[in-house]
Amino acid sequence: MTSELPPYDYHVWFKGNKKPVRMFGFSEQHIKDQCENKKPIKIKRLRENKEKEIQIERLGPKGAQVGRPADYEPAFKILREWVDSQGGPPESVRKAIREHWVDYHRVKKK
Repeated sequence: MTSELPPYDYHVWFKGNKKPVRMFGFSEQHIKDQCENKKPIKIKRLRENKEKEIQIERLGPKGAQVGRPADYEPAFKILREWVDSQGGPPESVRKAIREHWVDYHRVKKK
């Protein structure tokens, strides 16, 4: 059972604008108070859409057990090879990785 809790999403149209502005508020009066100098022409509350079904993709090869621990080392080797084939991470990312005590050397360009 889901219930909507405030603040709610509203689309608000102002004079001179064809596209609505998205605003958050507790009621239409609250939205009008937020508009300050502008006078809203139309206020429409957006209702929450029903949750979409989540598609699940099973981990591991076909027939793998779900409770099995993750094997991170080979996965990170695959990712590292792909990043190296793209020219390596940018310098800012490389420095951020080094802050976590992981040394990612610069890729030697051919």
